[in-house]
Amino acid sequence: MPTHSTRSLDVAAHVAASIVPAVLDVIGQSWSLGIIEALLLGDKSFGQLLLELSIPRSTLSARLKHLAAMRCLEPSSNGYRLTPSGQALLPVVSLARAWDSAADTCGNGFMHQCGRVFSPVLVCACCVRPVRAKDIHLDSPGDIPQLQSLPKPARRSRAEFSANQGLNAAELLGDRWTALIVALGFYGVQRYSDIARHLAIAPNILADRLLRLCDGQVLLRETEHDTGRPVYRFSERGLQLFSLIVVLIEWGDHWLRPAQQLPTLMRHLPCGQVLKPLLRCSSCSENVSIGSLSAPPA
Repeated sequence: MPTHSTRSLDVAAHVAASIVPAVLDVIGQSWSLGIIEALLLGDKSFGQLLLELSIPRSTLSARLKHLAAMRCLEPSSNGYRLTPSGQALLPVVSLARAWDSAADTCGNGFMHQCGRVFSPVLVCACCVRPVRAKDIHLDSPGDIPQLQSLPKPARRSRAEFSANQGLNAAELLGDRWTALIVALGFYGVQRYSDIARHLAIAPNILADRLLRLCDGQVLLRETEHDTGRPVYRFSERGLQLFSLIVVLIEWGDHWLRPAQQLPTLMRHLPCGQVLKPLLRCSSCSENVSIGSLSAPPA
């Protein structure tokens, strides 16, 4: 996290203990978040999803099969519905769409019961202050996830991550390397050589992902004054991804990590308590659940 330097943080241990790679195996494929979002407010048939998402039939079939195997959705009398773990992805879907909206000013897609377009904010459940990267301290690394019971993730095609597409949250999460570079940045890892070492990533792939993140205004390429080497620091837009990373971790630790394994705890410095993230409506400051949301007027 930005409150740490790599000298004071055992980055390798924290990376090994991270649940983020497992979460990306569940929801990181293209269209997966879109399918989950489409099912948040109710069951839908294959045909309804096909029409709403404008997705190729074969791709939709594959994604539904994958999300069912990952226990995020299940068949229903009306088609498909989210399981409790799928419904618990509401913060991920909401914050991902909000991050996109900040760039293109599109609506969030839901109405809150307060009567306003739903604009999410992530707060600490203890002190109700917004969750920001600079206010988080990582405790000792948790256990390395043992996830043998999780179905093997589907192989992802590089063609899904075309550089010609705009860098939105779905694309960022849909490319494992891009998402892991962002997650690693919040551990304070900024140098090219350090990123390559922690991720064991091929140089050409790393160079490509860093370029895309810079072009997408997530990272800023700067030069260290003392060494002259390039470093990659978060832009303001990049820092806004922190709340999304937090809810990815929260969801993974709750739904994927075995109960007997200890997660890495995040401590909220303003109140000193272990962080328990809470999704709220920024307009009325009320807690948000699926039941408090509705579709926007036609």
